[in-house]
Amino acid sequence: MTIQYEVGNDIVSWCTKCKLMLDHKIVALVDDFPKKAKCKTCNGHHNYREKPPEKKAPGTTRKTKKSEYEVLMGKIEGDDYSDAKKYSTQGNFKENQMIDHATFGIGFIVAVIERNKIEILFKDGPKRMVQNR
Repeated sequence: MTIQYEVGNDIVSWCTKCKLMLDHKIVALVDDFPKKAKCKTCNGHHNYREKPPEKKAPGTTRKTKKSEYEVLMGKIEGDDYSDAKKYSTQGNFKENQMIDHATFGIGFIVAVIERNKIEILFKDGPKRMVQNR
């Protein structure tokens, strides 16, 4: 049985930004095979990768570094939420601040996009939200 790929379909791919196998959308095909994909977690566009990159052979000096996403997800799954600030559209927030949202739960502000827009990483993925309203 041959798999029929179509642009817009879901596919699991290695995300070069998140450094994980995650759900993606197919954005380009070459010879009826996925070429480009968009990560449904970080919205990054990259070449489709069926599997993670090969591990380096023992003895190489390349250090394994956790992605920023993995570090923040570790904080979200931690126990201490006492520093979390309640989210409100009237609030003024800054990067790397822990947020407690009524619907999405605990998250971290990963970017202040504009004076009135922020991006928050929640356990379910990133969300763009308003502030200073």
